[in-house]
Amino acid sequence: MRSSRTDSGATTLVEVTMPQMGVSVAEGTIVEWRKRPGDWVERDETICEISTDKVDTEIPSPASGRVVRILVEANETVAVGTVLAELDPGAKPGEAHADEEMGNGGPDRSKVISPVVQRIAAEHGVDLTEVEGTGVGGRIRKKDVLAYIEKGAAEPTLHTESPYQPDVALPSGGRREPLSIMRKRIAEHMLRSRATAAHVTTVIEVDMSRVVLRRAELKPSLAQRDVPLTYLAFVARATVDALNEQPVLNASIEGEEIVYHDDVNLGVAVALDDGLIVPVIRQAQRLSLEGLAAAIADVSARARSKRLEPGEVQGGTFTITNPGRFGTVLATPIINQPQVAILDLEAIVKRAVVVENPDGDSIAIRPVTNLCLSFDHRALDGADAARFLARIKARLEGWDTDE
Repeated sequence: MRSSRTDSGATTLVEVTMPQMGVSVAEGTIVEWRKRPGDWVERDETICEISTDKVDTEIPSPASGRVVRILVEANETVAVGTVLAELDPGAKPGEAHADEEMGNGGPDRSKVISPVVQRIAAEHGVDLTEVEGTGVGGRIRKKDVLAYIEKGAAEPTLHTESPYQPDVALPSGGRREPLSIMRKRIAEHMLRSRATAAHVTTVIEVDMSRVVLRRAELKPSLAQRDVPLTYLAFVARATVDALNEQPVLNASIEGEEIVYHDDVNLGVAVALDDGLIVPVIRQAQRLSLEGLAAAIADVSARARSKRLEPGEVQGGTFTITNPGRFGTVLATPIINQPQVAILDLEAIVKRAVVVENPDGDSIAIRPVTNLCLSFDHRALDGADAARFLARIKARLEGWDTDE
């Protein structure tokens, strides 16, 4: 808190700051303000949304009061601890205030430079004293530096954005909008992975008949314990078993070294309305089928409601993605760096298959899926990937009905 003056005398304003979201998170970006200057906010009510390089989350108000001023606007990136806004806890709902306009009488922000702005300036050789800031209090924002660079005032030393320039005219009914913060980070991560790893994808077909039967048997009892039993849980259990047997896939590449991990920290890709996030289930090898089902449901629900902590999306050693829930049948997933492989579960569909019998082969209708494994050829070879998929296939097709 700090002291300020209002028309009614001295009052103590409450500062809303960029929170520390994990030991490795040094900055965050404002995604959206839920409240504006003059609005009333209750304690613990969401005042804004932020995005870090690890996770998106909502920031609760530290106190009840009226928003006096906002010091960092949407799409600005600032360091942990930066004051984002100020609240007047002594005000009453609907009460007018002479300092209602954002930044009116606020501190000089012109010398506050975010790490992102500093990095862009360094990469392009920009002298920030020559850049005009359009942020609160004259603060230099990312877009100010980029605009300065686009005018030809600096020569870039690194350019990661698309070299293609969009046409000024749009087709009838079209629109143009900037990439969201999450989409930008997904794009950066995927491009980095494609540029780093030697991607190879191999596919195996799996008869899920035994899994389908076992799920039907277990689903009612687990539902009574509020545990949704999905096919993904069965595949996750089989995958963890296979990783314990073939630790070459439970690994990551760090520089010129391969690190083989003792624990299986299983990443589970969760589709969001505006992107994708991969929360991690730690020490998955210690969990039963029910435990994995409960853990998957928990992290998925909290990912969609933006209640994950940054530490919950770090430290994964292997990732499973499940686009099959939307009906897809084949994919080539991109590896989640620095891991060496990612498993893709496709839709379980009924197909006519040849069944081997002692009396001769026959054709039957069976529930079948494709498991697609993308792996880093720097770390392992096709034979390793094939053995791994064959082990998962054997586990699923021979699922013990007593388990």
